[in-house]
Amino acid sequence: MTDFGFSELILIAVMVLLFVGPEELPEVTRYLGKLYGQVQRMAAELRRSLVLEADRMDEEKRLRDLIKRRKEAEAARRSKEAQEVEGPRAQPQPEVEPEEEAPAAAEDELPPGFTAEQWSELPDHIKEIVRRRRSA
Repeated sequence: MTDFGFSELILIAVMVLLFVGPEELPEVTRYLGKLYGQVQRMAAELRRSLVLEADRMDEEKRLRDLIKRRKEAEAARRSKEAQEVEGPRAQPQPEVEPEEEAPAAAEDELPPGFTAEQWSELPDHIKEIVRRRRSA
């Protein structure tokens, strides 16, 4: 950009004063001020429109990506459902040795806040934690 020093600005002011004259100088400066304001508004509008267009393009790209991921997830869900339907017949389940079941808790052994059904559904390690805290 051009670099104006103080002496160059004084020279420009003197030239404008000589060519325009002291009577018309306020009108010219008013006109130049309005012109400068219009240029600033046009630049701001251009900047806003460029930002809006960039946002719109970004939004379209994100929408395409979202639609693509949604289709992939739907295809994966369908293939998983198909495997679940065909899976047990196609793959034999390995035999698992039956584990020793813990004796069912009697009503008097139930910790407060649990029903017999809730207690029976809890994993053994959680039951053990609750028993330890209850006895402590």
